Order: sequence, then structure tokens, then C-alpha cells
Amino acid sequence: MTSPPEFLHYPLSTIHYPLFKGEPILENRLFSRLFARSTYGLEEFTTEVLAGVLHSNQPLLDDFVHQVLKIEGNQFTVETQLTHGDVKPDMVFSNKTTLCFLQSKVDTFVPTVHLEKLKNVLNGQSESLDVYLRYCTKHYAHKSIKGINFDQFRWEEVYTFFQTTYLSNPLVKEFINFLEDKDMNRVKELKATELVAMGALSNTIHKMDLCLDSIAAEFTELFDSPTLGLPSHTQERLQDLVKYQQYHLTKAPLLHGGTGDWGWSEIRVCLDYSEDNTNLLVRYWCGKTHSQYEPLKRLFNKHQSLFTNESDFIMQDELHWFVMAFKTPLAVFEIQAKPLQAIHNWVVERMRLLKQFSEKTPELAWNLPK
Repeated sequence: MTSPPEFLHYPLSTIHYPLFKGEPILENRLFSRLFARSTYGLEEFTTEVLAGVLHSNQPLLDDFVHQVLKIEGNQFTVETQLTHGDVKPDMVFSNKTTLCFLQSKVDTFVPTVHLEKLKNVLNGQSESLDVYLRYCTKHYAHKSIKGINFDQFRWEEVYTFFQTTYLSNPLVKEFINFLEDKDMNRVKELKATELVAMGALSNTIHKMDLCLDSIAAEFTELFDSPTLGLPSHTQERLQDLVKYQQYHLTKAPLLHGGTGDWGWSEIRVCLDYSEDNTNLLVRYWCGKTHSQYEPLKRLFNKHQSLFTNESDFIMQDELHWFVMAFKTPLAVFEIQAKPLQAIHNWVVERMRLLKQFSEKTPELAWNLPK
């Protein structure tokens, strides 16, 4: 691995807010914001940040070794990506009498053969050293490595350790936030009642399809045929439901001229499950590196009167994207005499308002029917 970026060099305690020019001072989610801007994978990033947090406080580091790694001793050091023989463990903990290799994974797993290689290198060290091999995963992944002091644990246990120690350390708080954001704080147990509820899943999916398919004709008339989530493409819709918690119809690109990692643009109609309440969402979305990003924002300011009377309209000008959207809780339609018709009417009216905006801004490079 190449050298860590500047913000991962020790000591992390020297980090001050704001981290990036023009970014507002925020008290939370530091590491999540750094990860969003980094080129590192989740496993590498998490390993480097964990090492940095531990390195910021010697008593914290020693307590981590005692309570999580279950190793006695004091005055430990921690290093990452340090080569020992022909192996490069993710993390190395050591003092004058102890050497421990820690291999950590998040959504993947370490082959047993690699753990055996780490074991062989450790066992080849000086007899004056006490050697240990540790393995950390997000999910259950039982390994049996014999011939060395071996133990394994999950990120949930790392999270619990930090939750109960050194909360006055701001880096600990930020790391706790990061583990929560990446769903590494716990593996949610499945309840029997949830398995029973799966029996109704087919009927629920059918009803979700009815909601989207009922507006497919108007969507096609206004924006052209959907490129994702077409009627009868239930499997495609389900894949994105798992990834993004949205069951949707989407046309992309919405605007010509997309470039770079954030050059995506789209019109989307969806059932959004990403919040506590299930919402209906109709939106225009444009990424920051799109050539039409700045003109779109400027013209929205010019024509925003189109939406001033709509209480369910929202505008989001975020770090990497700009959104014009209508959002309303799905529950508001339950009291209607004909909920499906009410949903259809609400969605079609909002789609027409967004199309009206595109018609008033012909200077933008719309990828829409005339």
C-alpha cells in the first residue's frame, strides 16, 4: 500500500476543523467525511484510522491490547502495513517482550492459508518474544488456527470497547460515529417474527410494483422510457432496494455532459425506505462534476418561484450533488378512499412540475423529449 494520505499520519490529535477549504465546521462524522474524499477501501481506511486513534493516547492503546486483544503488558506500539518476512499484517502491536499480528476485514474474509503464513512468521521470531495472532471481522467467521495463541473478535467488540472507554477523547467519539455510519457497530440479530413476516414479502413487492407501474406511462411521456426499474423488471428494482433502500423508476442521464466520478444526473420516482418513515420521492439529481451542475443551480434560483407554493418541495445543495425533489410520507395516502389512485395523482403532478422547470430552462442540455 502507498503511504497514507496526510490526514492519516500520526498524531491524529493534530487534526483541526474545518478539514477542507470552504467546508463548514462540523462536530461529528469527521472520519466519514474523510472516507468520502479518500481513495482508500473501507478495510484499509478503517485500519489506518483505528491505528491513529490508538496512537493518540498511550493508556488507550494499552487498554485496547488488554481488553480487545486479550494480551498483558504495557507501553505497546502500533504500526500498520509493516513487513515481517514475506507477510505484511494489517496491524502490528508490540513492546519489548510481545509481538502481535492483527488481520482485520470488514465485508470480506481472510483465507485460512494466509493466517497460517502469519502464524509461521510469528513462530519464527526470537524465543524471547511472546507472540500472538488476532483476527477481526464484521460478520461471524470462525477460524481454528492451532500452534499459536490465536483469538478472533468482531468490529462490534471494538465498538463496545470504545463506547465504554475514553469518551472524552474526541477522536474516540469520531471513530464511534464512523463505525455506526458503516454499520460496523453491531451485527443485527434476526428475529423469528421477522422470518414469519417474509411470508408477506411477495405480496408487498407486488403492491410496490403496482405503485410504480401505475405512473410508468406518464413517466415515459414526460422523460422518455426509464433506464432503470422498467415495469416487469422487478429483479432490477430489488437490487437497488437492497443497495440504496429505494424502489424506483429512473431515467439517466437527465442532462448531457456528465464527467468525472460525480457526473451522474437523473430523474427518479421511488419508494424511499432510507429514513424512519417510508416516503414517496420524485427528484432531479445532478452531481458536482457534471458540466451542467453550476448552470442548473443558477437557473433554479431564477425559477424557484415554480415551487414556492409546494409544501412538499425540498432543495438540497450538498457537498457532491444538487437535488430538486418532492417528498411526502407514504402514510398520508392510507386514509384516502383509493390510495393507489392518490399516489398516482401526487406523483404525476410532481413530475409535471419538474418537467415544467426543464421547459423553462432550454439553455440547459436536457436529455428529455421535446
